Amino acid sequence: MSLKSTLLLLPILALAANDLSAQEQFKHRPGYMELSGRMIARPLQDGPNLEAARDRLQASLIKYDERIDTFIISVPEGMTEDALSAELMATGDYEYVEPDWICYPLNTPNDSRFGNQWHHQNMESELGWNTLTDASSIIAAYTDTGIDTNHPDLVNNLIDGYNQVSGLWQSQGGDMEDINGHGTYVAGCIGAEGNNGFGVAGVAWKIQIMPIRVSESSGGGAYLSDITGGAMVAIDNGASTASSSYSGVENSSVGTAGTYIKGQGGLYFYAAGNSDQNHSSFDYPDVIIVGATRSNDARASWSSYGLAVDCVAPGVSIETTSVGGGYSAPSGTSFSTPLTNGVAAMIYANNPGISAQAVEDILLDSCDDLGAAGEDNIYGHGRVNLRKALEASPTSPLVLTLGTITGGAIANADVADCTPSAQVIVAYSLQGLGSSFEWNTGMFLGIANNTVVLNMIANAAGIANGSSFVPSRGTGRTVWVQACEAGNVSNIHSSVIQ
Repeated sequence: MSLKSTLLLLPILALAANDLSAQEQFKHRPGYMELSGRMIARPLQDGPNLEAARDRLQASLIKYDERIDTFIISVPEGMTEDALSAELMATGDYEYVEPDWICYPLNTPNDSRFGNQWHHQNMESELGWNTLTDASSIIAAYTDTGIDTNHPDLVNNLIDGYNQVSGLWQSQGGDMEDINGHGTYVAGCIGAEGNNGFGVAGVAWKIQIMPIRVSESSGGGAYLSDITGGAMVAIDNGASTASSSYSGVENSSVGTAGTYIKGQGGLYFYAAGNSDQNHSSFDYPDVIIVGATRSNDARASWSSYGLAVDCVAPGVSIETTSVGGGYSAPSGTSFSTPLTNGVAAMIYANNPGISAQAVEDILLDSCDDLGAAGEDNIYGHGRVNLRKALEASPTSPLVLTLGTITGGAIANADVADCTPSAQVIVAYSLQGLGSSFEWNTGMFLGIANNTVVLNMIANAAGIANGSSFVPSRGTGRTVWVQACEAGNVSNIHSSVIQ
């Protein structure tokens, strides 16, 4: 039975094709967000009919993402996206059913050029680089139109990229060359090589840039599911941050991807858009949405705003890398977003054991407050500031050393560089990286659902030692271990239990 005929058997169908408001729910906007004949559907994760909801989508299934339980389905012939969404949502079994839009790199408004890289002065980047210039331990990713793989200001910071459309890594033959030019702009904002005697400087020096190409069109258009799916691929393969400078931020699947990414210990950034829209009908807890400011710290007139916007960053005439080994100064939230990505990557680099939640807190709490006091619907928490972010992040991580971890035996832990006489906690996770709160010290750890295994006091030399029995039932499993004290965390140690 076809998906269409199956749906015709569903109850409450009076709301479907002839409801004018439903017909106008999804608007085709050429060159911005275009209907594609595909939908993204996510069943209610705690719904009573979860399996039935999944089965209902199989007839027109294009692809399935098990990481976030989303189904990409085709719109049956003779139906519209609005009608299909209305019928499925009427069952009460779905969290959302939305178009798999073809999204586009955000347009660049015509704005007069300011001084080259004025944004670093506003963000106090130079003072931030006095604290840290080496972010080589961190991978920062972005989903876009590719990259100029031979650009002299980028080539030394590039690592293996991924083509989301072909499903191939660059090392496997995946095409990473920039098909539009937009992606090379974005890459330079994050990590153009700093202090190399020419060109421009990105926010994060010596960062590992992982480009994720999501488009095969010279116009840059990409399926929304490829934009968010590419970001998840990046985090699954070691990236700490990922950003998307595309239209489509108002769609629920963006929030779902952000929650998955944060659960893996990373952060997802998405551009607010350049259409002066009030984004107050949604607010994702796990996506950092970025608006744009001018050199005087006023909101760019075209930058979208509202409850959903978490922070802002410079976005007018941002001097950056361009295709062909050159430089340009485009404008848009497309460039505010990777600048913010770069600040977060630097926070991670300052203490690689830090949790995603802790990085987010530091990033937003260190913003320069603009507009109304406190968080507001124009600037969010304010404009990002690299100096303040690095000064607020832990700078002397604890050093955790573990002996061999064997099931049925005692394992030893040593923690160095502690504060003398401080309470030191060692916790473990069998679920991997993520974010979890440790109540004894008030710290967010970079491991998921931590369990405290040692509670120690550091000696006068700042060293804490302890041991714990490892149950034999854990043999063969991977364990992630991290230590913390009030105000500081350690590296994360992972190993297979022998």
